[in-house]
This record gives sequence, structure tokens and C-alpha cells, in this order.
Amino acid sequence: MKSSILAFCLLVVFGFTSCVSCTTDDNKGPVAPIKKEAVANEDGTYGGAQSAASWTNPEDAPVMGKVTSWTLKGVVELSGLCLSKDKDFMWGVGDQGDFYKIHFDGTFEHIKNFDNDLEGLCMDPETGDLYIASEPNRIRVIRAPNYDTLVKICEVADAASYENSGLEGIAYYKGQLYVGAQTGANYWRYSLKGEKLSNKTSLRTVCPTISEVGDMCYDAERDRLWVIDSNSNSTRPEYLPFTLYMFSGDASKIIAKYPLSSFTKNNPEVCCVDHTHNCIWIADDSSNSILHKVEFSNL
Repeated sequence: MKSSILAFCLLVVFGFTSCVSCTTDDNKGPVAPIKKEAVANEDGTYGGAQSAASWTNPEDAPVMGKVTSWTLKGVVELSGLCLSKDKDFMWGVGDQGDFYKIHFDGTFEHIKNFDNDLEGLCMDPETGDLYIASEPNRIRVIRAPNYDTLVKICEVADAASYENSGLEGIAYYKGQLYVGAQTGANYWRYSLKGEKLSNKTSLRTVCPTISEVGDMCYDAERDRLWVIDSNSNSTRPEYLPFTLYMFSGDASKIIAKYPLSSFTKNNPEVCCVDHTHNCIWIADDSSNSILHKVEFSNL
């Protein structure tokens, strides 16, 4: 990266461990031909540019640890993940309309294709219904228990002109939905029925270093909103590259920042908090998507 941010970089060299390549059968079964592990610095940083300005996470913030990565051969442009109702696997969606079950060992099952640009994904924990941000400006739902039909709930009028920089993230928040866009790092709150509950707001008002919303996940156990910025920002030094942000649950305060550049290079568009495994799942949106299990202490 050739920008002035590099003056603030902390360079870290990792050792990686590879595993034997696995094969797939009709996009099912073991799909982990590449597996890597890396360990963060003691302060929770992870290499790459640390900040466009000085920033230190608070002492009680989660600390990033080991990262394990799988290349999911056959999973195309994974762009949304959420835990299942019983938290025994993850639902996943891709930019090309693909719908998956993804397991914690890197294996997956392709369920069907909905022929839509599916981006962010979240679940109503009461019903199991899956809500989806669909570019450029639609909120859709796949209803439990059959999970076989994709239905449009509403359109976000403010994002109608965003085209391929539209809605990317969605999060279930206290019976409502957060929905966020790449353009302007803007977000809104909507009801589950599609009623607009808040006006367009930019996360830059509380965190100037975020360029866009690549995905978002609300952690109900800790009342925190996690947002991933999927832009490399190689020509925009005022913004951080490939960064995971932790906000207060109401998005009024930035709490912590975690640079991801040392292990993700291909448009990380997924974040999913998983307390059972003490990790956050992150995925690169690419032709063969890469799934990262990022372990945290004090998550």
C-alpha cells in the first residue's frame, strides 16, 4: 500500500501452518484446501495501518488472538453470515444469490440460488427468519422454517441511487433492523415490517476513519455493534484499510478498532459474532471465498 498511512504502520511477520488440501463433491463436504493460523500482537492489533490518527483500544476491550483461515472452494463471493437459531451452524449468502449452510470446520452445503444480489444477513432470534440487505436498496426476508422463498419487504429510498455501492450490512437490533451502505458509511433503522424508524446517519460522525459499511453484526450479549469496512482505501489515507470496528449498541460511540490487513486481502465483507467459539467470523468476498475464524479474549 503506497499511502502516507504507512508512517503509522506496525509491521508484523507471522508464521503460518498449512494443512493437506481437501476436495469437494457438488459443492458439499470438506472445502478447506488452504488453512492458515496467525497470532495477533499483545495489544490486540494485527499489523497493517493502525490509524489515520493516534488510536488505542481501551483496556477492557476484546483482544484479538489467533486466526484460522479456510478457502471455501465453490463458495462464490460470500457476503453475509449469521448463526443459526440453535447456533449449530451458520447461514450464508453470496453476491450471486447463493444460499448456504456453512459449518464451523469450513465445510458447507449449497442450498439454492435466489438469483438476486444478496449482501448482509441477520436472523430474528425469536422466529428464525433471515433478513437480507440486497443491493442497491432492498431489504428482503427468507422465512423459517422452510427457508425456500425470498420476499422483498421494502426499499430504502435514500439508497436508490447507490447502485453497486448500496446496502451491504444488516443487523437484528432489539426487534428492529440496522441496515448499512457502502456509500458514506450510512445506516438506517427499519422495523421488521419495513417501516423506516430513523433517518440516514453516517458512522463517520462518530468515527471519521470508517469509509463504508461492508457488513454489520449486533452482539446482544454485550450490546455492541460490530461493523467491517471492506475497502482497502489505498488511495484515501484519511480512512483505515480493512478494519473491524466495535461501536456501542446504539452506534453513538466508537469503542475499538481492529486492523485486518495482515490476513485478509480480498474485500472482507462479512462479520459474525460467535460467543460459543469466542470468535468473530470474517470472510473475504471472492470467487473462492476465504473464511477466517478470528479468536478474541474478553469477547
